[in-house]
Amino acid sequence: MDYISVRDASIKFGLSERRIQKLCEDNRINGCIMVSGVWLIPSSAKKPADERISDIPKKPTNLTLKQFCDYLSISEATGRNWIRLNKIKPNLTATGTPYFDKQYAKTIKREIKTGENSALKSRRNKKYISGNSLYNSYVSSDNKNLSKVQKLLSISQEYKIKFNSNNIGYLIADCALHLFASKNKQEYNNDSNLLAKYLNKDIQLNSYKELVEDLIDNNKSAIQFCKEYPLLFKNNYSYEPKEDILGLIYISFKNLDKRKATGVYYTPTTIVKKLISQLNVKKKDTILDPCCGTGNFLLQLPNDIPLKNVYGGDTDSLSVKIARVNMALRFKNADPNTIKEHISEKNYLLNKLDMSFDYIIGNPPWGYDFSKEDNKILREMYRSTTRKKIESYDVFVEKALSDLSSNGQLSFVLPEAILNVKAHEDIRKIIMDGHSIKYLEYLGNAFDGVQCPSVILQLVHTGKPFSSIGTTVNKSGVTITIETERDITSERFSFLSTDSEYKLLKKIRNQKKVVHLADNADFALGIVTGNNKKYIRNTKTKNNEMVLKGSDIRKFHFNSSDNYIVFEPDKFQQVAPTELYRAPEKLLYKFISSQLVFAYDNKQTLSLNSCNVLIPKIKELDIKYVLAVLNSSVAQFIFKKEFNSFKVLRSHIESIPIPLISKSKQKEIIMLVNPLIKGLDEEEAIDTYKKLDQKIYELFNINKNQQDIIYKALENEKNNLI
Repeated sequence: MDYISVRDASIKFGLSERRIQKLCEDNRINGCIMVSGVWLIPSSAKKPADERISDIPKKPTNLTLKQFCDYLSISEATGRNWIRLNKIKPNLTATGTPYFDKQYAKTIKREIKTGENSALKSRRNKKYISGNSLYNSYVSSDNKNLSKVQKLLSISQEYKIKFNSNNIGYLIADCALHLFASKNKQEYNNDSNLLAKYLNKDIQLNSYKELVEDLIDNNKSAIQFCKEYPLLFKNNYSYEPKEDILGLIYISFKNLDKRKATGVYYTPTTIVKKLISQLNVKKKDTILDPCCGTGNFLLQLPNDIPLKNVYGGDTDSLSVKIARVNMALRFKNADPNTIKEHISEKNYLLNKLDMSFDYIIGNPPWGYDFSKEDNKILREMYRSTTRKKIESYDVFVEKALSDLSSNGQLSFVLPEAILNVKAHEDIRKIIMDGHSIKYLEYLGNAFDGVQCPSVILQLVHTGKPFSSIGTTVNKSGVTITIETERDITSERFSFLSTDSEYKLLKKIRNQKKVVHLADNADFALGIVTGNNKKYIRNTKTKNNEMVLKGSDIRKFHFNSSDNYIVFEPDKFQQVAPTELYRAPEKLLYKFISSQLVFAYDNKQTLSLNSCNVLIPKIKELDIKYVLAVLNSSVAQFIFKKEFNSFKVLRSHIESIPIPLISKSKQKEIIMLVNPLIKGLDEEEAIDTYKKLDQKIYELFNINKNQQDIIYKALENEKNNLI
């Protein structure tokens, strides 16, 4: 199929280029695709009919696409794809905007939750994973109360008890009474159903009575719940210092869909302790957790920190009430009024504080869905809000930095994306304006059921230009301290290299006669079928052909696949221009990978979106020579030390320097590449690759000592040759 540009389509249809872009975004032009951020339109496409009508129904049951997608907690892009694939159907379209009946939206939401709609089952949104589950990593693995909370969950599931914030509060109040009794060695500690006894005035709670009663919305309802479900109140909880068992009950019973919709991911105690251990908190220091939840970070503070210096806040009312009880348990003879003053229910982002802090700690919300009103206010207040969607943790970092005292420190658990993703460049600029990184630890996927690499980021407010000297970095238990000033920009924070590695990276980067693939190559995504079960077969027929996945790709060559597809681009969710798949020569590379793995293809082989396409377009350089450089240890060294990614992005590949060398030198290298493309046994492949690597080292003037630095950095990685 031939494609034309937006500009060509604009001339063809007699519409503005902006209008063509909008039609493509709304899937109004059949067969249009986006490749590397650019819309391509089939040359045979017809001008869409003008669907604008003068009388748009104003029924309150009509939802726009945005409202429909917000209701389902999916992106508009997903919604448009579902429309195009006939997975959802608007009841009418007006002025290019689809409208959905509200009852239809409710039906779709129910079908996503239950999985009964087979077309949407594989795309079930994570926000709809509901129900109750034991969030056991939240507390220590040897916590004495873990089995008791598990028992609560088992009983609630057996009797199909529906929970809300009110009756969850009853469970927490009962547990709190046990913890106070256990800590103070009260004689009734081993009694069951302390909540009922307390409500019937059979036991007394002196100074902290008000804090516990705040957990109970209505005494009569609580008494009735205790009578109806007595098995839930038979646990005898034991007090353990610095263990947030109250928080464990809350988050284990709070529906996961509500947690994720508000960007709340409760931090495992092991990570909380890691963060606290890196702080040098003194008795006189003031500490704030602006999104304290149930107070776990504050519980882990050193024992000599007084309550008068500890502050916390949150917008979740029940969390704040639990945190107050935890502070009463944590601080001996703490005044309840002081606890209430210091642990408050408020929106940190929208409230100006009347004091600064020596330490601001915690785990701010990730991906919080702000209201339209809050969005407007936040854009007026903060510099990190210039993107289309405001990222909550960016704004929390910005606000916290402004609330630090001189030489004060911020220490947050954050997504690793804050260090290198373009969408967070604003907050990196703010960090560089008067702050430096004191400590950075890479945590990997630290949260239960959340595929999002995380970090502990500790910043210090210096009031001076950003400096890398003294930054300590920990990854996989290996700790380095940077002792040199580095060229750091807001484009990317990269601190994974030692000083000697950084010096070598600079040498590689400063090579004079090099070229890059930026603006010198075609990139293409592999085929996105939209339904692999429908289109992929594991047997060969006369009509289908082999299609590769990322797992089939090796350095220099690919293994034969038992996946086959009938290439019908019009039926797929997303495809690149056919001529890119059918190029006489191209490189294929693994997309989901911690290594650069490129294979050569001159058979016009198709690939799925886990295996992407690269076609170098540098006249002076042979494609096989480019392949050698991209597969080299030098390129992998750059990729690992500068990007630390499990996805090979176009920007990563474009950044690899490729030495400009003569045709004769290229031929020498290609003589080693050819047998690796054809395939060798493992021993021969390793030997040939070492010889090839040596050639690449020579191009970059890398001596033996520098080669040893690269070897050590990559020594635990697979060779991906076979």
